[in-house]
Amino acid sequence: MEIDAVSLLYRSARYRKYHGMIRLIGICVWIIFILVGRPHAELVDRVVAIVNNDIILQSDMNQTLAAVSASLDKQGYSQSQKDQILIEQRSRLLEQLIYDKLTDQQVQRHNIKIDDGEVDATIQRIQKMNKMSDEALRQGLELEGVSYDDYRKQIKDKMLRARLVNREVKSKIVITDEDIKAYYNAHMQEYGGHTKYELRHILIKVSPPADPTEKEHARQKIDSIYKQLQEGSSFDHLAAEYSEAPSAARNGTLGVFDLNILSEQIKKALKGLEAKQFSKVVESDQGYQIFYIESVIQSGGKGLDEVRADIQEKLFADVVDQKFNEWIKDLRQRSHIQIME
Repeated sequence: MEIDAVSLLYRSARYRKYHGMIRLIGICVWIIFILVGRPHAELVDRVVAIVNNDIILQSDMNQTLAAVSASLDKQGYSQSQKDQILIEQRSRLLEQLIYDKLTDQQVQRHNIKIDDGEVDATIQRIQKMNKMSDEALRQGLELEGVSYDDYRKQIKDKMLRARLVNREVKSKIVITDEDIKAYYNAHMQEYGGHTKYELRHILIKVSPPADPTEKEHARQKIDSIYKQLQEGSSFDHLAAEYSEAPSAARNGTLGVFDLNILSEQIKKALKGLEAKQFSKVVESDQGYQIFYIESVIQSGGKGLDEVRADIQEKLFADVVDQKFNEWIKDLRQRSHIQIME
């Protein structure tokens, strides 16, 4: 790994001492400028951490906490439980913001770019590997409650991180034929064949955190639908009439899903069912659901030569994650980090 002149100076204890003083003076001047320049303004934000030449504001922290809070809301946590979790996780979340800032600094330092075309090509390659159409991908994201824009951002962030790590540690990553063979043999169920389900569903929403009365009303409604299914009513008609999901306009149609990408909760609900059968009532983050298997599709297995490139990419990604964690921790130790209490 190359080390530039600034990095060498930065390792000097004397340089670190004066470099830190200069940064602290700069922050103080910035704060004084705001207060003096706007004597009647209220202080609406504050610095929670200094990361080299950048700062992390309380508003940045609030945005991260808000995202976690929204996730906890979906899981039905009470306000007191949620507050306790956010207090316990604050230090970890701040540390993640510091890592993100360090990563962004290195991406900018090396002028690493990812354009929209590259993101689109990567998503298309993921779809091709999983034999998923664009519609199936979007339906899968809908099923998991993830927007397509958020998915694109996640892919872009991963690509930037991978490109940065490739630059810093790629020479240390070696995937051998023995590694590929071992992975293939350990995942014979995955490469020996795939099971796909063409699914429909009926959803009765429960907006978390729901009170017991609302949940009971939703439960009675889904139980009534389930009873009608047991008595022979058409799933299509019931989905179109009662489901509160966007798929109701398509008679409950979700699409075709590889068994491996379904959540454990849905896998459990479908276990033992065949085509033209429906599941029991499933309680999820969205509410109460009933799934219907329109058809079961079996695809043939693949030999080692057919999947060698895919396995190599998967193993490389795993090592990238490992090397990234090692690299970012080392970078943190070599950086000027100051957390404001």
